[in-house]
Amino acid sequence: MSQLITRLLKSSVCKNVIRHNNTKVRMFCSKPTHPYLLIDHLLKATNCSSNQVYYDDEFRERLVIKDKGLREEVRVAMTDGIPHEHGYRVTLKESEDDDSTNLVLVNNTPSGPVKLHLPSLPISSRIQNVAMSNSRNMRKHELVVAVKFLGSDVYLCEPFSGSCSRWINIDTSGSVHPFSSLMYSKKNKKFLTVGPSGQYYWSLDLDAKEEEYFEPKFHYLSSQTDHIKKVLRTDLEDFIWCSRTDHLVESPSGEHFLVKWFGQEGKVWEDETLFHTTKRFLVFRVDTICGDLVYTRDIGDLCIFLGHNEACCVPASSSPGLRPNSIYYVGRNFGVHDIATEISTTFFTKDNLPISSTEFPYWPAPSSY
Repeated sequence: MSQLITRLLKSSVCKNVIRHNNTKVRMFCSKPTHPYLLIDHLLKATNCSSNQVYYDDEFRERLVIKDKGLREEVRVAMTDGIPHEHGYRVTLKESEDDDSTNLVLVNNTPSGPVKLHLPSLPISSRIQNVAMSNSRNMRKHELVVAVKFLGSDVYLCEPFSGSCSRWINIDTSGSVHPFSSLMYSKKNKKFLTVGPSGQYYWSLDLDAKEEEYFEPKFHYLSSQTDHIKKVLRTDLEDFIWCSRTDHLVESPSGEHFLVKWFGQEGKVWEDETLFHTTKRFLVFRVDTICGDLVYTRDIGDLCIFLGHNEACCVPASSSPGLRPNSIYYVGRNFGVHDIATEISTTFFTKDNLPISSTEFPYWPAPSSY
């Protein structure tokens, strides 16, 4: 990787890549120490001396990465780079015998590593994301794994409670946004997600279990429509044909944000190829008690990560190269959104297609914040 960066970037830029706070770190390899230094310097593509990395002249929000090896490094950095300490996480294991989906619960604690195969999920399940009631002070038997499928189905499993032989299906009655992510709020001790209309959020209180039945509750988000109209104003017509997913995310301090992710379809006319790309984000501060929403373009020294996993939020200072007040997004397209300027930079190939990935999970959820 170090040779690749040396070829693609000016020597002066390469020296900056390995320098952070006047302390040298090793250059990038297959698992870089500070992967977001790579992303940060690629976003500064005006400093590149070759034509391997450049902004599209017609669409300035597109950062073209021609080199295949470098594109793969970007995928690795964007999907494996979130800093996290000891804690549980879930990986996917495909079944060789049938179409069933199997998840494996692991932790990275050197003193007591765990690798536990969870029960098989329904055949041909399509997982939207996995969330866990995972916090530093939680006892082992209190851990709950929640899986949200594409659609509204939610399943729970309690791996260490002695009932690991099956999943518990939660009756959502279609009240969950089919493409939005499920998250666990350490502050509220509940699983949260957003309704299809985006005008309410759905919560599941793990302490409110009656025998083997969990009853979800619904909470309206006040004045949301007025907020959106005020923010978009004359741009509303541009968003009529956009797709939208809504994602709740919790900061390390317990503050909640609602992120609206707008996307649109594109087309490469030469070969009739269709693709999906990001158009815009809207970020709101959420009071989960009274449901008030406040539009914001400043989340401080925080980064939000969205994709095919639990949406999460970490301090930019937790890893060299992370940009504060930004959204990092992966999936059908990879890129970085500056919340203050409302500029989204999406990574593209030389064939005018966005860099994409369908691998699961897109990143390990941090458990130490």
